[in-house]
Amino acid sequence: MKPKNYKKYHYFYKIVNNLNNHFYYGIHSTDNLDDGYMGSGTRLRYAYEKYGIENFNKEIIKFFNNREELAKYEAEIVTESLVCDPNCYNMVVGGDCL
Repeated sequence: MKPKNYKKYHYFYKIVNNLNNHFYYGIHSTDNLDDGYMGSGTRLRYAYEKYGIENFNKEIIKFFNNREELAKYEAEIVTESLVCDPNCYNMVVGGDCL
């Protein structure tokens, strides 16, 4: 398996619960855009169990050339104030361990 930085695609995405409009932002690096990846957050996984994954939509917001640029962007978007939003499934600020 190739390290994350050597994947072909690096993107920032948003997942929205269609039933209550709660949301999750994340990053993903992959060689296959159709790999079915739907996030890995703890709250998000519980929401999938509660509401059914079929009630969530994922939107790719922005592509990046490498994992480092992607992580920097995530750190700008997934901030402390966003994480404190009661509609947000994210539990920690972004940045992929920057």
